[in-house]
Amino acid sequence: MSLQNVDEKKIEYAAEVFKGFGNSIRIRIIDALNSKNLRVMELSELLGHPQPIISQQLKILKSVGIVEKIKDEGTFCYKLTNHHFSDMIKCMRGCLGV
Repeated sequence: MSLQNVDEKKIEYAAEVFKGFGNSIRIRIIDALNSKNLRVMELSELLGHPQPIISQQLKILKSVGIVEKIKDEGTFCYKLTNHHFSDMIKCMRGCLGV
């Protein structure tokens, strides 16, 4: 499928989304959120990075629409806005053989 007839604003949005994948911690966050919604501290423990670093990366992912903050059982956690973002991780694994 050619992108020649796709609206320029959609192409610009796609470029912004791809920027969200431009950091190894953010890629790991996206991968972790594939299976379930997680709190910042859970992501911090799972990925082995300090909470402020995870929060900073989540803010970027949220700004490009990859994750959203939701209230779950009285506490805030993060989830992917679209399951296709985890498909992009799977595609990356296939392309890179990881």
